[in-house]
Amino acid sequence: MDESLKKQPTVWGVFVGDHGDQLEIFNSKSGPFPPEPGTKGYIAIGWPRIGDLSMFRDNYPDYIEKFRRLYMEDDMSERTFMTKANMPWYFAFSMKQGDWVICPSSAVGLLMVGKITGDYQTDYDGELELDGKKRPDFVHVRKILWMHIIEDSDPRHEHLYRIGQLTVSRPNITYDDLQKILSGSI
Repeated sequence: MDESLKKQPTVWGVFVGDHGDQLEIFNSKSGPFPPEPGTKGYIAIGWPRIGDLSMFRDNYPDYIEKFRRLYMEDDMSERTFMTKANMPWYFAFSMKQGDWVICPSSAVGLLMVGKITGDYQTDYDGELELDGKKRPDFVHVRKILWMHIIEDSDPRHEHLYRIGQLTVSRPNITYDDLQKILSGSI
């Protein structure tokens, strides 16, 4: 098969937050933060009241109806609501194993870049035994292999930190460009 016809991995952004309150989940079970490149870990997001998103697979209208009942606010526009509702949906159903994730944290001045290695799963019961998990509402989880830890003093940081502040987003960066930035050739 022609290499140019192969589907490239998607690059995602998962915002860690300004207060560092998700950082313990982004770590491995046994290592210090930040994790060393090559460490297996997790990424996680909230919206716990919606339940296990697997029950909505192939039924987006049902998901939106339930999400609206749980998370719609009186002063929220439809556009804002849909942006909010789509973040957990993308996390569960659009992200795929082999995709890459950029996780910025202004709280500690670094970016963590990894490759998704697991399908969507939940951690409502703490069965994953994520050490130090301080936020029980971060229940939607994916396994990750951390590939790069980039401090804000690293020149590569400037090219990657502006992914927006949505919890889950698709930054305007291709997989090829990400690899060039990570290798230092951009």
